[in-house]
Amino acid sequence: MPSYHNIGIVHHGLLAEAGELAQTIASTYAEGRTWWLATQSDLHERENELVNSDLIVTIGGDGTILRGAHVAAAKDIPIVGVNMGRVGFMSDIEAKDAIAELGWYLEGNARVERRYMLNATISGDNHKPILALNDVTVARGAVLRVIEVSTVIDGVHLATYRGDGVVVSTATGSTGYSLALGGPVMDPTSGGFLVKPIATHMSQFGGVILQASSTVELTVQADEEATLNADGFIDYRLDAGETVKITQAGDYASFLRRKPAAEFWGELSRRLGLRKGSREKPRRRRI
Repeated sequence: MPSYHNIGIVHHGLLAEAGELAQTIASTYAEGRTWWLATQSDLHERENELVNSDLIVTIGGDGTILRGAHVAAAKDIPIVGVNMGRVGFMSDIEAKDAIAELGWYLEGNARVERRYMLNATISGDNHKPILALNDVTVARGAVLRVIEVSTVIDGVHLATYRGDGVVVSTATGSTGYSLALGGPVMDPTSGGFLVKPIATHMSQFGGVILQASSTVELTVQADEEATLNADGFIDYRLDAGETVKITQAGDYASFLRRKPAAEFWGELSRRLGLRKGSREKPRRRRI
């Protein structure tokens, strides 16, 4: 693997310690490398630096990683996440270990892991396709009333959900909003994705997992205003009758990883507090 020399750091703008850590990392690993620093809100001003970057380091929670991933994926720049959040499913380094461990990644020792993204378009909309690393959600707007969302998969009507909306999640996003709704966790490198209703009479329904080639169409059928949200920070208003078409069109974000891919499940149980006791098998008692 190549080493990395032109590196950007995207840090959480509201966390002073994230900015301080960014400065410390850049000064610690300054020799032979070019660094630029930006907050999440400053990224749109860094187009010139992004063109020449070969790595992005994010410092914050998963929200910071999502914003970094949106700009990095378009230019095929890998990301390594430093976690300052509560859970940090997408991060690979804890903040307290960042200074000591980051050099190993910069020297090109890490494997590269692809995480597939969703591609969403709104019927009759001339905007560019909307990309999402975590999820695309069609949900009720500001008015506290239920909406109806017709859900069609590969041309076949699955259901018309009446409730707060529908979330379509990537494998990466299966540990986010979808998991909070009671959905399953998917292997993060999977190209498949899943559909889960939000606060409907079928909320206990685990949802459906789709193959990578599937297409989902969500149509707002109630008269109330609805909202399309992608990754928690991209929002569009939807009117009754508008359809959101969602595919996994081959777009992906790349992450640097230290541990083998199978260790995801151990990290999952650790972060969710599921792992109890020793991993050793109990001894059989003699009779």
